[in-house]
Amino acid sequence: MEAKRILPVAIIVLALLSLVAYAIFKPNTNAELPGAVGQLGSPGTTQAQPQQAPQTAPPTIPNEPVSSSEPATIVPDGMDFKAYCEKYYSAWQAADWQTAYDLQPMNKKEKSDVNGTAQQLQGYGMVGYTIGEPQTDDNLGSLSVNLDLGQNGIWKTNWTFVKNDKGQWTVQDSVTGMVQ
Repeated sequence: MEAKRILPVAIIVLALLSLVAYAIFKPNTNAELPGAVGQLGSPGTTQAQPQQAPQTAPPTIPNEPVSSSEPATIVPDGMDFKAYCEKYYSAWQAADWQTAYDLQPMNKKEKSDVNGTAQQLQGYGMVGYTIGEPQTDDNLGSLSVNLDLGQNGIWKTNWTFVKNDKGQWTVQDSVTGMVQ
């Protein structure tokens, strides 16, 4: 009679022990991902770490005009991509945070204010930059910038520009990752 009571309890205890052992020894499938742009690095550092470049190709942006009714950062008339990025990075180096903030893509402006942008950019420790040559294909434009972040190494920012339905170039995105 005693075995009938002990058997179900033993099965439950074994099942619980198995779950605990699995939780302790299972492979880590939730490995820590690199931080978002501007997130502080590991404890004890004061330098912000740009987002690691993704290993898979980012989604492609269609080569067609975007709606001018959508909020966007507009490239001033007569200014090419290289001059636009030069204005952004020289504002960054001069600690002109309002200008740097204003020149960012709209998706970056929506995530932070001028003060947050200033903290992010200061934390990177940029000591220099090199702007590449712009590329255009109908309604799409791109430009790469290499950033010398001192002790954090060389990082690359890819800027993407898209024309809107009024023929104006908009700053669609800027993605930063480590140069390998």
